[in-house]
Amino acid sequence: MRLAWHSGFASRARARLGGLGSIIMLHRVRPDCTSPLGVNRALSISPAFLDQILVSLKSEDIELVSMDEAVARIASGAQSPRRFAAVTLDDGYNDNLHHAYPVFQKHRVPFTIYTAPGLVEGAVVLWWEILELLVAKANFIIAPNGQEWRCTTMFEKRTAFYALMRYFTETLTELQQIPVLRDMCEAQNMICAVAADRDILNWKELRQIASDPLCTIGAHTVHHYNLKRLTSEMVSFEMRQSADMLEEKLGKRPQHFAYPYGSARAVGEREAALAAKEGFVSAVTTRHGTIQAEHRAHMHILPRISINGRFQKLVYAKTMMSGATTPIANAGRRVVQG
Repeated sequence: MRLAWHSGFASRARARLGGLGSIIMLHRVRPDCTSPLGVNRALSISPAFLDQILVSLKSEDIELVSMDEAVARIASGAQSPRRFAAVTLDDGYNDNLHHAYPVFQKHRVPFTIYTAPGLVEGAVVLWWEILELLVAKANFIIAPNGQEWRCTTMFEKRTAFYALMRYFTETLTELQQIPVLRDMCEAQNMICAVAADRDILNWKELRQIASDPLCTIGAHTVHHYNLKRLTSEMVSFEMRQSADMLEEKLGKRPQHFAYPYGSARAVGEREAALAAKEGFVSAVTTRHGTIQAEHRAHMHILPRISINGRFQKLVYAKTMMSGATTPIANAGRRVVQG
């Protein structure tokens, strides 16, 4: 990406690949972007880097818009003289309020938080973070399927973590994940939770941030399940119930949706059709790509540009948003959907 930017390739590619603009994907925004094993560090960027990004986008005359405005522009399919960027944050971490929100207020930039009520109410936990804490603490781990891992060195711990991630996401069903994790934590005399200051926004905090016109609350299912692993009936329930709960608690029904995990292994044509059927006007994935005029026919499977802890340099953000990396990441395709 450095080469693409400094050689001028990214700037030249923008006219052909930049399209209408970008939907930016964030998760956590906090001063401390570390994780015990470094395996979840991609989820975090610093408030200072968020500030840099917004300043840079404004200097490039990119319009920072809400998801409502982004959808309107995509639906029209018209190429505007100014490209747009819509900022979104997944999961609803409480640092979105304490660290990201002041930056958005400072620059008067709209943003969307995709929220899973099951996370808000504790029915679901941040299992990927708890799994990292578990492996960081343990010297030896035995999974319910009998697999064993020594965890005495950093290399062994990271190896164990990624093996356990595969076990949780490929072997266990979505409904088995949390009970199994709780049992594994109990075996290590560990509470199956993360620290309060690393947790999810509660309803009071969500109402506080949602009261600002800059903020849009979107739905993110109830239980943060991989929807491709569920029946169609369960997928529809997760979508509808999440919207129902958010409307009841916040007083406004969400119009926008984000698929948990969001990769090709988590969302496809079936999920996109169900999101449209449930009345969402847009749905975003984690597939890498800029927004093209052709996406007006694919409003429920939109790609995003991930700004994450592995790429906390403006040159990376600018290169990705130019569209130069879209065909590289997607087997030569300029338009990314399912």
